[in-house]
Amino acid sequence: MLRFLRGRFRKKGGERHVIVHNHLFKNAGTTVDGILRKNFGSRFVDHRDNKAMRKGSAYLGEFFRNNPHVSALASHHLALPLPQIANTAFYLLTMYRHPLDRVASAYNFERAQVDSGTQGSRFAREHSLREYVLWRMRRDVPPTIRNASIMHSLPFPHRWDRTITRADLETAKEFVAGLPLLGIVECFDESMVLFGETLRPVFPGIDFSYVRRNVRQANGLSPVERIARLREEIGQDAFDLLCECNALDIELYEYAVSTLRRRMSATPGFDATLHAFVASQGEERNAQRAGKVDALLRKDWDTRKEEGADV
Repeated sequence: MLRFLRGRFRKKGGERHVIVHNHLFKNAGTTVDGILRKNFGSRFVDHRDNKAMRKGSAYLGEFFRNNPHVSALASHHLALPLPQIANTAFYLLTMYRHPLDRVASAYNFERAQVDSGTQGSRFAREHSLREYVLWRMRRDVPPTIRNASIMHSLPFPHRWDRTITRADLETAKEFVAGLPLLGIVECFDESMVLFGETLRPVFPGIDFSYVRRNVRQANGLSPVERIARLREEIGQDAFDLLCECNALDIELYEYAVSTLRRRMSATPGFDATLHAFVASQGEERNAQRAGKVDALLRKDWDTRKEEGADV
C-alpha cells in the first residue's frame, strides 16, 4: 500500500501539491499543525472559518483556487471528500487516537476554556468528569466523545445527531484504508516517519521533527493507565456506557492500527529510519511503543477480566 502511495504521488511537472489536515479534536492535531507551520510558514493555513468550511467541498475548491500559494491547510470542520481540482494532488492527513483515551483530554480542554461560551465548555466548567461523560453520551448532545472518529471520517453532509451504524463503520474503514497520511497518536513517531516516506518525493526537504503542543493528560502514565484512572474516576456504570457508545469507534481505531502496522512492515528499512528519527529528537521517548498499543488492543485497563479470558 505504501509503495502504491509513493508511486501515486510522484512529482509531476506543473502539478500543485497540498497537504490537508483533517484535525480531529484532542488527537495531537496541534502538534501536527506545528510541524506543518514549521515547514511551510505563510503557505500553511489554520482554517478557523468553520461556518464557511461547512459549505462543503465546493467552498474548499474555490478557496484553493483563490489561494494558489497555500501548500498545507488544517481544519476542525473539514468537509469530505476533498474537491477535485485540475493539476492538484491532495495529501489528506488524519490522526486517530484510542476513543477512551481522548475523554479526559477533551474534558480538561473544555474545562480550561474560561472565556469560551460553547455548550461543552460551559458544562465542563460546572460539572465533574463523570457528569460530563454521562452528558456527552446523550443523543441530544454533540458527539465530541461518542463515535467521533467515525463521524469525522464520513462524507459531508451528515447530521451530528445521527446514529452511527455498522455501515458507517465500513465507510470509515474504506476512508482509513485510502488515506495517504494515516497517523496513530499512540504511534506518533512511527506515523511521522511514514508521512516523511510518503511526502519526500514531492516535498524533498520536509521535516517531521516536532515539539509536543497542547498536551492535557496525566504525565508519565501510559494510555492503558490513563483509561484505568478514567474508569475509576467516573465509575463502572458510566464507563460501561462510554464503552458501549464508542464500540464502533474502538473497532475503527483497531482497524487503523492494523493498517498503520501493515504500512510499517511494507516500508524497507523502517526500523532503522524510525530509530534515527527518534535519536534525532535528542531524547528517549515512546519506549516499548508496540507494547503500549498492544495493551490498548487487549483492553488491559479492565481489571475485571478473568485470568486467561479470551478478550
